Amino acid sequence: MSVKRMSRLQWKLYFPLVGMLWLIIGITICYFVRHEQLRQKDNLENRLMNVNNTVIEAYEHGADLQETVEFIRLFTDNTTLTPLRITVYDKGGNMVADNPEATIKLYDDNGIPNSEILKLVDKHDSTTVVDMIYDNYVTMICSKESKDGQIYSLAALPYEGEVLAFLSIDPMVWLVVIILGLLTSVLAYIGVRAVCRNVYMLKDFTQAIADDTLPEDTEFDNFSNDELGDVSRNLLTVYREKILAQREKVHHERQICMNISHELKTPVGIIKGYVDTIVGDDSLPEEMKAVFMLRIQQNIDRLSGLVSDVSMVMRLAENNSALKCSPIELYDLTQRLSEDIVQSGIAHDMVFRFDIPEGCKVMGHESLLTNVLLNLVNNSAKYSGGTEMSLKWVKEADGFHWFEFADNGTGVDEKHLNRLFDLFYRVDSGRSRKSGGTGLGLPLVQRVIRAMGGEIKVENVSTGGLKFIFSIPQAN
Repeated sequence: MSVKRMSRLQWKLYFPLVGMLWLIIGITICYFVRHEQLRQKDNLENRLMNVNNTVIEAYEHGADLQETVEFIRLFTDNTTLTPLRITVYDKGGNMVADNPEATIKLYDDNGIPNSEILKLVDKHDSTTVVDMIYDNYVTMICSKESKDGQIYSLAALPYEGEVLAFLSIDPMVWLVVIILGLLTSVLAYIGVRAVCRNVYMLKDFTQAIADDTLPEDTEFDNFSNDELGDVSRNLLTVYREKILAQREKVHHERQICMNISHELKTPVGIIKGYVDTIVGDDSLPEEMKAVFMLRIQQNIDRLSGLVSDVSMVMRLAENNSALKCSPIELYDLTQRLSEDIVQSGIAHDMVFRFDIPEGCKVMGHESLLTNVLLNLVNNSAKYSGGTEMSLKWVKEADGFHWFEFADNGTGVDEKHLNRLFDLFYRVDSGRSRKSGGTGLGLPLVQRVIRAMGGEIKVENVSTGGLKFIFSIPQAN
């Protein structure tokens, strides 16, 4: 995976993600900072109102107001209430008590009234704290009137010195914000890098699959243990199954082509040899020509049968749904078949028996089903080496009738059982050729049974011989 290619996606994900995280952190911190500042300001406002309350209580208890003001100033020095201003007026606007260093004046030196302060005084309430410009400073001011209305106290606190320090934010907060932001950025980088690495591994993997260049030694543990890794592992499984199926299909098709070519070559070669002899030898006796023509006819028949069987097998393999089935009385069909076997002699010296209950109806294709049974009889007669063969009904289950076709011959080696239904497969190719076999009989049997909706399997009989077990759908 190239660094350039990885960084292209990584930065596209990283910058928006980090920007969003910093924005969230910034908004969160600003919210809490603002909340803390308001809380601290409320604290100062409450303490400022308490100053006025103390002054009014001192008045109501007959205490000296100037001493009270001086005491409060002394008590609040070097605290968050520095520099506190306190001025007490009577209802006529005359100053009663004050801290001379910072008088809160109702009128300036030119006698012009301070409208904002006078407006605050007229409210006769200490629950209101306002911010205003006073002596060129933004100042927090509140007032409180005594119950008898004779005096009112003004308390002010400029935003300077200890007040600003109290309302300011500890620099450690911003250090924590920076550290938190950097840590978040690093974690985001690590996470985005991991995701991008997995994405590009998946991209390379899928591209290799598309190009059919995936190494054979690719293992499941090469992928990450997350959802993207699971997707990659599933794709690898599907890919391997696909490749295996394709290779098996190619091998199967190649084997079929080779076998068809080989099977066609034999009768065609024989026919060509006889024809060349007849055409090339004018002195050939008529009796010999007749013999050669008979051989030619026999091989043409064999060639025609081979082509017909191959065509039927291919059609059944490609389109099972094209097979039209109808109810068949299997007892009657088997009885007629038994008579045909005896008359034709295809069972040779073997005895054919059947045990099919009357009224056993199956859903199938009559001519193809007859062909299936004849192929089983012919296969047993040619290759089993036994003396008896039989067809019997076994059971009815799940909408199917089950049957067994068996002989008492020699059977076959276990290694051949799984391949008896392969096209052109022969257990003993030499003996099969002498018997005229093409290796299409049993494959045709399997395909017809499956085309009718059933299944078939083969196994050796413990006492000797082969047993074919197959099912055919039950007719309603």
